[in-house]
Amino acid sequence: MSWGWVIVTDTLCEGWQAWGEEDAEGVEVYATKAEAECEIEDAFEDLVRNQMESGMEPDQEPDAFVVPLDEYTKGRKAIYHG
Repeated sequence: MSWGWVIVTDTLCEGWQAWGEEDAEGVEVYATKAEAECEIEDAFEDLVRNQMESGMEPDQEPDAFVVPLDEYTKGRKAIYHG
């Protein structure tokens, strides 16, 4: 059972980075997965609106995803051999 959920962005150079990590207060932890997913959707809607207003082609989907806090590892990278 997870004690919370974090929103993560997988960066090419630095691997997993949780939202809030760069702040002094640390990683943002959400009580439920649904709450974290709602936060992603809200942020994505704002991003798409800003992209469209500036004349950019909007992103098709968010680059963030939700993982249980106990599975989060800062800087984790997936390397695919194909």
